Amino acid sequence: MSTPVSHQWQLNTFGPGNLRYVEAPLPPLAPHQVLVRVEAVSLNYRDLMLVENRYGMTPTLPFTPGSDMAGTVLEVGSGVTRWRGGERVISTFVAGWLDGVAPPDAVALGGPGPGMLASHVVLDAQWLAAAPATLNAAAASTLPCAALTAWVGLVDNGKLHAGQTVLIHGTGGVALFGLQLALLHGAQVIVVSGDADKRAQALALGAQHVLERASDWPAAVMSLTQGRGAIWCWRLSVVPIWAVRCKPWP
Repeated sequence: MSTPVSHQWQLNTFGPGNLRYVEAPLPPLAPHQVLVRVEAVSLNYRDLMLVENRYGMTPTLPFTPGSDMAGTVLEVGSGVTRWRGGERVISTFVAGWLDGVAPPDAVALGGPGPGMLASHVVLDAQWLAAAPATLNAAAASTLPCAALTAWVGLVDNGKLHAGQTVLIHGTGGVALFGLQLALLHGAQVIVVSGDADKRAQALALGAQHVLERASDWPAAVMSLTQGRGAIWCWRLSVVPIWAVRCKPWP
């Protein structure tokens, strides 16, 4: 039997100070839906923009933020065959977009679609993916938005391949996924950051070079690459970045 209520963070008026922890009834499962116990939620800058109503898209109030979660399937609808219950899962950022061109009914979770900042959520079975067995819930919950954005910018749009040099501005969630993905593809990575501690952490993650933001980093990039320049991934630390296309250093 389904959990009768979900405890969730809800917004009735825009602004972070207006978030309230409330109980909300859970709808009965439709044949194509599943009930998930949320175990971890990853917050993105996009979530803050939506809560402050400065994202460019105004969600309908009351509104529960958060697009990225990891959890466990508790119950499945009568028509669901992909999940049986007990599986560890993560949400998909653009729900309903399985392949190819996004269908007209695809919707981003956490605005305008349902938010994940809750104890339990009822979702379409196709809106979930299996969580990596090697990651705990907290780590797995960071994948849907930040990791996907970095992948789209670097791999889908940028056509990243081994031997290239990638320049990444910032050390936010998307930027750090960009750093790791670039290294996994065999690229060299240069990170620009204004924070000394974060530059040290970028080096620890495998970046070949880190540069101070206030320095003449364009000249440094040209010097480090013997005049070749780099694939330029501008501000991977800011989301959404769906329109970003990596381009050759001018």
